[in-house]
Amino acid sequence: MKKMGVIGVVAVIALLGFMGIRSCSLFQESEPELTNWEPDLSPDGKTIAFASPGEKGFQIYVRQPYSGEETQLTSNEGNNWAPSWSPQGDQIVFCSDLDKNVDLYIVNVDTLQTVRLTTHEDDDVNPMWTTENTILFNSNRSGVWEIYEISPYGDSLIKVTETSTEE
Repeated sequence: MKKMGVIGVVAVIALLGFMGIRSCSLFQESEPELTNWEPDLSPDGKTIAFASPGEKGFQIYVRQPYSGEETQLTSNEGNNWAPSWSPQGDQIVFCSDLDKNVDLYIVNVDTLQTVRLTTHEDDDVNPMWTTENTILFNSNRSGVWEIYEISPYGDSLIKVTETSTEE
């Protein structure tokens, strides 16, 4: 029987979280409908990024809670979710199934320009921008769920965890 260490537990939790998201009503037609999902507070504490249904699927929005001003940042044919602010507060990384695969994308908050960050055929989920201006995320690209780190320019991919598959 394989012993499961801390890294294995993290991978299992990430997998269960991803399975929960994929099976939740975010991707289903049934009620209750999710709105205003997965909030993330900007570094200056003045704006909330979140996912909510748009005309074409789940989209990324920002809202200033005190003024009520709200802006839709994405408008594409895919479902977009899991926003995370850059340390400078000028960009947001998020997940999208836009290209029939779950990858990471970055949207510029001012220009609304969106770029695809990852292009692997396996799923990349749960992005989190670090204070060192890199992005941590989960991926099953190695056959098991692991934690990876990538620059916001799509280079310098590092596999952070290594789950042993030996028995």
